[in-house]
Amino acid sequence: MQLSKKNKGRVGATLCLITANLFTVTGLHAQDMTDSTNNPSAQDSAESLNVYDQPASTPGTTTIDSAVLFYKEDGGRIQAIEPMVSLTHNTENDSVFSAKLTFDSLTGATPNGAAPWKSSQIFTSPTRQANGDDENEGSTGASGGTIVIDPITGQRTLEYTADAFMLPLDSGFVDQRTALDLGFTTPLTSGTKLSLGLNGSHERDYNSFSGRASIAQDFNNKTTTLSLGVNYEHDVSKPFFGTPTPFSVMSGDQKGPSQNKNVLSLIAGVTQVMTRNWLLQFNYSYGSVKGYQTDPYKILSVVDPTTGAPQSYLYESRPEKRTRHAFYASSKLALGSYVTNVSARYYHDSWGINSITANLSEHIPIGDLMYIEPGVRYYHQSAADFFTYYLPSNVALPLFASADSRLDSFNAITLSLSGGYMINDQIELYAMVDAYRQSKAGQKGTLPGNNQDLKLYAGTNALSMMTGIKIKF
Repeated sequence: MQLSKKNKGRVGATLCLITANLFTVTGLHAQDMTDSTNNPSAQDSAESLNVYDQPASTPGTTTIDSAVLFYKEDGGRIQAIEPMVSLTHNTENDSVFSAKLTFDSLTGATPNGAAPWKSSQIFTSPTRQANGDDENEGSTGASGGTIVIDPITGQRTLEYTADAFMLPLDSGFVDQRTALDLGFTTPLTSGTKLSLGLNGSHERDYNSFSGRASIAQDFNNKTTTLSLGVNYEHDVSKPFFGTPTPFSVMSGDQKGPSQNKNVLSLIAGVTQVMTRNWLLQFNYSYGSVKGYQTDPYKILSVVDPTTGAPQSYLYESRPEKRTRHAFYASSKLALGSYVTNVSARYYHDSWGINSITANLSEHIPIGDLMYIEPGVRYYHQSAADFFTYYLPSNVALPLFASADSRLDSFNAITLSLSGGYMINDQIELYAMVDAYRQSKAGQKGTLPGNNQDLKLYAGTNALSMMTGIKIKF
């Protein structure tokens, strides 16, 4: 089939697209890079359940694919580097073994959820001593700021300051994640394939483990493929200073024990070959999330209802249950050596977030050895039901509330350009650059009083670059 020859199927391209899309909604932790349950902008599993998007499997061959992603947000926020290497072996009986190792390293600053004010604000939290390093009074902590030691109790706390009129940022942010993914695909009968996989990731304050299984069945002389899949994930949140009680006052005291979260995802899809050069795909995914989904590092400002001045800072609170639905459709059309890829996705969850995503890209060959692929991506989401920029001090606390910008309403445009060069039949070099711009969707929030000059929206712009090499032998 002509279309399948045009699909590059590189892990590196997926690495760049997924990771960049997640970083650019100002995520706080490296685990957010792979957690679509917390982020409706993340690529859903339903989008990758297309058998024609997998690397072409030549029996008896092994492919090594290595890539590295560089990412940077405007305003001194998050910077990241993400190297990855994968190994895929195709056996003589059409079975496929795969392994992928990824390492993420993040530094910079991220919004802590508090609202800006006309004078500087000081925030106090426990120190983040995940590795047992000795921290001295007055030194810089793992999350920026200054280490303060109580002369009587000896308790260590971290203090950092947000400048007047500036969005409060938790500066000096440092995080790392190591992830390993193992996969196996094998034919059961003619036209039937079974795929199994395991994934594990580790951070200093977060661990995630998942297992997946899917089956694909061909019909109509292999022009129709039906796919069903299931994924189960177990996450353990271990904040550096413990898990804070929802709506408790931000302080330097140590918090509670670690918390767990379980995610069950079901996926169903159909891929239809319309003509020799035209392929359609439709997918539906369902997700059920139960357990701890609050961000332990996010806070909210409690403000004076008349002046808007901050009075205290409380840790956020989110529901422990979340149900999500996603519908995905894509079309791949080849005209000669050119391939046009169009896709759309609709997402809805029980937190009240609705989102739409539209992608358009064009694969353009340059001679026999090179290609480029420009693309554009549009994303829009509504705010979660419990999202708020602040809490008025004269109103009773709600059951749930969060000022996390990932739960706000916004629009985003991503412009991308990728390209590749075949050195020979076994070696390909490739690269990609993404430029992301986020803007507020709907009415912007303002503090009480005459505070229109204080910007509460935490949107950002970002640039990501990826380069890689694929070797087949």
